[in-house]
Amino acid sequence: MTGSSLSGDGKPVDDLDVFFELSPEEWLLRRKGYRKQPKAIQINETLLTLGNGYLNVRGSLEELPPGHCGGMYLAGVYDKSESDVEELVKCPMWTDVSVWHDGDKFCLSCSRALEHEQVLDMKKGILHRRTTFKNPHGKILTLETSRLVFMHDPHRGYMRVKITPRNFSGQIRVLSGLNGQVFNRGFFPREQYKHLQLEKIERGRNFMYLEMITRQQGIRIALGASWKMISDPGRMLRWEPRIYGEKFTSEITIDASQGQSYLFEKLAVVMTSRDVPEERSRNMIREAICNLRCYVRTGSPVEIGRHIEVWRELWRQANVRIDGDPAAQAALRYNIYQLLINGPARPSPIGAKFLSSEGYMGHVFWDTEIFILPFYIHNFPAMARNALMYRFNTLPGAIRNASKSGCEGARFAWESATTGEDVTPRFASKLEKIIRFIYTGDEEEHIVSDVIYGVERYFRVTGDEGFLLHCGLEMVFLTARYWASRVTRVGEGYEIHTVIGPDEFHEHVNNNAYTNWMVKWHLRLASMLYRHLGKTAPEALQELSAKIALGDDEPLRWLDISRRLKFIQNAETGLVEQFDGYFDLKDYVISRHDRRGHPVLPPGVNYRNIGRTRLIKQADVVLMMLLFPHSFSFDEKKANYDFYEPRTAHKSSLSHCTYAMMGLAVSERNNAYRYFMKTALFDLENLHDNTELGIHAASVGGSWQTVVHGFGGLSLKSDRIVLNPWLPKKWERLAFRVRWRERTVHLDITHGEVTITIEVASDLTLPCTLYGQTYKIRTNEPFTLSYCPTK
Repeated sequence: MTGSSLSGDGKPVDDLDVFFELSPEEWLLRRKGYRKQPKAIQINETLLTLGNGYLNVRGSLEELPPGHCGGMYLAGVYDKSESDVEELVKCPMWTDVSVWHDGDKFCLSCSRALEHEQVLDMKKGILHRRTTFKNPHGKILTLETSRLVFMHDPHRGYMRVKITPRNFSGQIRVLSGLNGQVFNRGFFPREQYKHLQLEKIERGRNFMYLEMITRQQGIRIALGASWKMISDPGRMLRWEPRIYGEKFTSEITIDASQGQSYLFEKLAVVMTSRDVPEERSRNMIREAICNLRCYVRTGSPVEIGRHIEVWRELWRQANVRIDGDPAAQAALRYNIYQLLINGPARPSPIGAKFLSSEGYMGHVFWDTEIFILPFYIHNFPAMARNALMYRFNTLPGAIRNASKSGCEGARFAWESATTGEDVTPRFASKLEKIIRFIYTGDEEEHIVSDVIYGVERYFRVTGDEGFLLHCGLEMVFLTARYWASRVTRVGEGYEIHTVIGPDEFHEHVNNNAYTNWMVKWHLRLASMLYRHLGKTAPEALQELSAKIALGDDEPLRWLDISRRLKFIQNAETGLVEQFDGYFDLKDYVISRHDRRGHPVLPPGVNYRNIGRTRLIKQADVVLMMLLFPHSFSFDEKKANYDFYEPRTAHKSSLSHCTYAMMGLAVSERNNAYRYFMKTALFDLENLHDNTELGIHAASVGGSWQTVVHGFGGLSLKSDRIVLNPWLPKKWERLAFRVRWRERTVHLDITHGEVTITIEVASDLTLPCTLYGQTYKIRTNEPFTLSYCPTK
């Protein structure tokens, strides 16, 4: 592939070629060569995923070679069937293509690849592929494809296919269709679960239609497509529709000439019964085919042009520029691309693997609010609101979770899916490679307050009072009620027993510091909001209080519990004990790393006995201090960083970004950059050896946070901008923009200077604090400040 066109034969390009010209190299992710190992195939599929927040399509090769794990996933489409718990459903595929000549299929598994490359154009959201095959009989053919899912219309996708016989002429069959023969990965190797059953297949010369229904939830998934030859149609000898079980294939046979290229295009529509009113959901074929006909009438050039324009606007807001460090720039850009293709277009969940696979069964964890949500809050508030609306809409499930655990209020599930009820699996293969019981669903309760942390952060940055009054307050109050019934009275104080903190090596602990601090903050926030809204919005508060039977005494009790909930910090050292008895455990530190930089456990320690040591899985106390930076002094943060960092095994993708940002906060800047690059390259370099199972969404969000909040030093308060930037030596410049309460803030940072431009409808003067010095910034004009990093 070249940087300009994919035609490759020097012949005139068609009208669409201008759209498919590759962007500059800095916007491309290239994957060259072909390895037949299933894991290598599946890693590429994960990395080259396309999406639009409604549906994602893995970057599988069109001929689906052995070992592939191609699939399409739709936001919020879960089903249980034979699996242990509800999981994200692999949906029917529309991107399959196969090319045949004289009974032989051109496929990378049975032909030799003279050249093979896939290129993800992140600027346009288009995946390109170019392969030249040489089959066992010496016939050489080049296959080129370009495909995309539209960002402006989430129900539509497009694929262009070009074939060129290089050293032969004759009949070539080109097949593409709709593939309902899809399965989810099972729990054990080679085990598969089938969540879909066939409802309907329809065929016509100008369209194909496949409808399937999830077996438990009864969600109808409808795919309609048009597949046709668009160049030299006189060469087409015949068109034949074929049905193979749950697959529909449209086969076009052409009389091909050596050296001549032939173009085909496929227009696809994907819908579900949840996308239309209930009374119309039984006639999905009408909905899908009407959408397809409208798509065909509009034409692919118009639709692709609209798609590229939307991408232009998305990047205009979200792009972050790092000058002087191409590796960091490329890695961060890829992570931002992943965030863009997974921004929820409607109220829907954001899973721990996004929509890149059914890893973690597509479930929603605390990753969403703590690691992923900040990107959307600061760039696309409507997407952030949609993510939080998923939590609000699943409050009934959270209430049932609390009731099942013998408590009042609402308890957000450790793992949630359709209803918000807990869907944490009962068993799993843990790090020690044995099957064991999972306790996180019962004990990792900090997620209850993690969600509320996301709610508060969203309101602080956006000022969305409508969300706070009509949704957020109910979430805050019902979860505060849960904690008030969950705590244990011990003497004159309160404690929280039998929990798991972010460090999952230690189970069944009492008074995990992260959990207790979050609860103290949460209950204090709930009490404060109750008092504040009693003065500023008494009618809204009265209405909500009547709805959830909230009396004046409850907020007073919340505040009392907040003040007396156990939290112990050594006054001399500043150290916070991670949980009761942690300091009594056998002490080890990580002193060795393997060739990839991963910590090596000390001799005598393994994942069966690590819970009896002070070694931890990921940041716990350090994360608490990162989330509440103004509650702890520099010396306190430094003491805890210095203690916990050498005892952290980093067996979670959530860990590196936390230590990167805290490293910057305590002047451990070399470590900070090293941890940042691990976070940014987590999937690109397959650092945990499991990228084939999907993108690590938390590390993706953590990469953006580390650059903007860490190196950029940005913190947005309700009334001011706070900046404490520090750039690595090789970085010449860092530039980005964020949204802040209907304003757009541009930041351009170099070593020693920050230029701020605040765009807003009317001219204002707003405060900005830079390394403790407050300045008045006039809006709608650039303002340059000098700085010298402290410590």
